[in-house]
Amino acid sequence: MNRTRPAPTAAAWRWLPVLLLTTPVVALAHTGAVPPVGFGHGLLHPLTGLDHLLAALGVGLWATLQPDTPGRRLPVVFLSALLLGLPLGATWPTPVAEAGVLASVLLLGVALALLLRPPVVLNLVLVALFGLVHGHVHGTELLPGAGLSYVAGLLAGTALLTGAGYLTGRLLHRWQRIGALRYAGVALLLLGLLS
Repeated sequence: MNRTRPAPTAAAWRWLPVLLLTTPVVALAHTGAVPPVGFGHGLLHPLTGLDHLLAALGVGLWATLQPDTPGRRLPVVFLSALLLGLPLGATWPTPVAEAGVLASVLLLGVALALLLRPPVVLNLVLVALFGLVHGHVHGTELLPGAGLSYVAGLLAGTALLTGAGYLTGRLLHRWQRIGALRYAGVALLLLGLLS
């Protein structure tokens, strides 16, 4: 039996420009072609690098699945570990960190899709590792003199994304739509595989 696939609908073709416009962002997130300098570069990088955007949002969303106090700590742990990872990446660059970034996005996607609530200590360790690998990757891009303004912008941009994820998750809880976090997890998985 010869089956033919149906032609894509007009609605499906509308997504093509979105894919084409985001592909360069995904492909060029860590080229090192443009050295990061200044607050603006730091602020924009988490918003334009798909892997970092997904991880920061994912940490914020996942934090809302945890008990209140430990959940509120997860974004702070992520940002602190990111900050600690910067000098590590600057002094010891390794391409393995990029694989860690991808793994962090995929693991966050799985955790959200399954609405996982592991023990508090495991949550803290995982989020700290996620922050370290993201910080490490950014640290490999730092040039001497790129300095504190870039780091401040990077932390501010990441904090905004993590906060947006946390606020979204809290609103979903309030509206009793916690199942929507599953869809967010699936989206993280799919987009993570594209990055």
